[in-house]
Amino acid sequence: MDCMEMILIDFNKNNLDRFIKNDLNIQAKRIKSSHFYDNHSESDIEFQQIESFEKILSPKGSGNLLLSELSLGHTLNDVMIVFSFDEEFGDIVINFPEEELFSGENSETTLKAQKLIEYILDIKKKYAIEKVRIGYEPAMDDDTCLVEINKETMDTNSIVAKLLG
Repeated sequence: MDCMEMILIDFNKNNLDRFIKNDLNIQAKRIKSSHFYDNHSESDIEFQQIESFEKILSPKGSGNLLLSELSLGHTLNDVMIVFSFDEEFGDIVINFPEEELFSGENSETTLKAQKLIEYILDIKKKYAIEKVRIGYEPAMDDDTCLVEINKETMDTNSIVAKLLG
């Protein structure tokens, strides 16, 4: 089983709490496991204990979250999210099984991909994310990256076509 990966690159830490609460809309009942390190108390904590992700991941920090499902324009099952932040910016890696996107008939796969890309373009614009890479794990590698969405404007259909190959 291959995993797909979506990387939000150079995400501004100031937008992290709003993004997690408003856009990811993570529900406690969907959390299978989580792990964050609180630099201030020097202890391990879980997602539900965090009041401010910006604060927890300061000055630098990382954490992860395993969810039974997450809606990113289309509901994906078994999603792992990894947050890795430096002082101001960081990467958010969203990982999920390949069949969550590439299953069913071609029209169904195309619709799932369109909804995912529309979601990504919306948050990219809303949070001024410079670059998003989508591909097989690790999507940061050029060999396994299917599509990179950057400043150059691409329409949804051309991104979906690249993603679906």
